Amino acid sequence: MFLDNLLPDCMGILTAPSAILKRLCRKEMVSFGLLANLNVMKRRKTISGIDSIWDIGANQGQFAFMAHCVWPELPIYSFEPDPDSFVQLQQNFAKYAIPGQPHNVALGAEQASLELRRYANPVNNSFLTRTEHNETESYTKVIVDCTTLDTFSTTLPRTKAALLKLDVQGFELAVIKGSTNFFRHCRYVLAEVSFSSSYTNGAHADEVMLALREHGFECIQLLDLLRDKQTGHILEADMLFVNKRMDGHL
Repeated sequence: MFLDNLLPDCMGILTAPSAILKRLCRKEMVSFGLLANLNVMKRRKTISGIDSIWDIGANQGQFAFMAHCVWPELPIYSFEPDPDSFVQLQQNFAKYAIPGQPHNVALGAEQASLELRRYANPVNNSFLTRTEHNETESYTKVIVDCTTLDTFSTTLPRTKAALLKLDVQGFELAVIKGSTNFFRHCRYVLAEVSFSSSYTNGAHADEVMLALREHGFECIQLLDLLRDKQTGHILEADMLFVNKRMDGHL
């Protein structure tokens, strides 16, 4: 991971000392690069005026924990379909007194039952098949319930200015398709996108950018980068999008 948007010459650590402390104390919950960026974006008001955080692809609650550290007063609604990861997610919500609710459901383009592939490292769990190059890790399968964000969000307190985090291992376009109404009340989207997909038919970064642009979102920040250690090529990135339509710019 790189901190290109903080300071040059690997000086990013100086901008967010609290992030390195959290990393040392809660290593299993914290990505220093992402937490540092969240702190900086709040301080610079790159992200401002939000009333809730929606965590799609929550895993065990790592992002929820980091978001809670930065915005402790905001409710966080986390969605995780894997039943095993969800147990840990629930425990972390209780352990760290995170306001909001975790939900054991997948979000996609429609209401359905889907087959989730579960890997030894749960961050790789996906509804898509790993590419041949990456299909070396054994997995199990489980059938999970899927609905749309448009449908599920009607059962929760109404948001007027949400921050949506999207980390769904190539399934981004399906989630976006089922979020048309929700996006009208969503101020920011923080999406992990792939430039070299590890999953067959997984969404490419440019497809995610185009789909979000059709809903009025414009990319304003490039956050953590994962690079190929040999070539230096970008494999994945966390990108921040802002809804220009909410601010009357489109």
